Amino acid sequence: MRTWLKEKRQAAGLTMAQMAEKLWITESYYSNIEAGKRQKVLDLTIAAQLAKILNMTLEEIFECEKEVKE
Repeated sequence: MRTWLKEKRQAAGLTMAQMAEKLWITESYYSNIEAGKRQKVLDLTIAAQLAKILNMTLEEIFECEKEVKE
């Protein structure tokens, strides 16, 4: 589970539906990303979009992802 992603999304005041809309994906697909069931390794396109939406750098995104795998 990507708790970091859920926390960042909530801190930004976004629902799952709003985040999915910004990423141009379905809410179901986004939910699965957050749950760790999809995009087990975030592709660069999704990571870059997340960085922009959440006001983070790609390095910060990948650092959070590194912690998920540990």
